[in-house]
Amino acid sequence: MLNFIAIVAVIISSCVFGSISEFSEEDIKNKNNVVLNSSFENGEFNKNKLPSNWTSLDNNSEFIVWDDEHAHSGTKSLRTDFPTNNLNIISDAFSIDPESVYYTRCFVKTNYKSNHQIYIRFLAFNNKGEKVNKFSSKLYPKEDWTKAELTTGFFKNSAKFGRIIISLPDRDDKVFWMDDVESYKVYKIQK
Repeated sequence: MLNFIAIVAVIISSCVFGSISEFSEEDIKNKNNVVLNSSFENGEFNKNKLPSNWTSLDNNSEFIVWDDEHAHSGTKSLRTDFPTNNLNIISDAFSIDPESVYYTRCFVKTNYKSNHQIYIRFLAFNNKGEKVNKFSSKLYPKEDWTKAELTTGFFKNSAKFGRIIISLPDRDDKVFWMDDVESYKVYKIQK
């Protein structure tokens, strides 16, 4: 009997979590992107500064360039030149609804195809600034813009704010570009 209950629980959770991972581009039509300055267009342009609403978590900002030569959309992107340490670029906080599902995406490319992973992470925080949820997805960028996708949901009830982190590997032979880091509330979980 105990085995039967465990099997039913696994099947039910697979159905619930399986349906959450099925959100895509179709689900963001007519929805508002919650990430501030998601396409890196805003701020006083200076190649050696990060655009408004973005920060580097590491002391390696000399490897990050605000690029006006390559963009997935608009006229600017972020570029990392030959990082010798891992880099983590984080968005400003944005309000989230813990009873909703969010579809997050970003576009990344590199100077040559390789097997080095880039991670996109969605972190949720409570009112005290304590991390209460963490979700991540990885991608292997190519020489063309490659889309990374992440669907998040079933937040802890205390989750009030979210941040997106793009984590890049330490590759002193690589250049990475990123653009259009966006997140959309796509579904309200019914209780």
